[in-house]
Amino acid sequence: ARFTTLARSVTQIGFGVTIAWLSIPVVNNLMSSRQAMNRSFGALALVNTYGAFGSVGKTRDEIVIQGRNATSGWLEYQFKCKPGEVSRRP
Repeated sequence: ARFTTLARSVTQIGFGVTIAWLSIPVVNNLMSSRQAMNRSFGALALVNTYGAFGSVGKTRDEIVIQGRNATSGWLEYQFKCKPGEVSRRP
């Protein structure tokens, strides 16, 4: 049990140091005046910039999925995670 705890701690510290090391270019990009949004860094693309503060347009393109019923015609499917009707409360 003690070896397992030690091995887990060493692995977690190793992953933490690796992610911190790989994140250095990401932090440099975020502090830059010429920031690249939604970009991956490194060959394995393990760390990237999120791009949460990008531009938001006035239109929203959305895919509508419909199904057909023999009696009522075409009906739009509503999904919990899909934005859906803009007048609908979340």
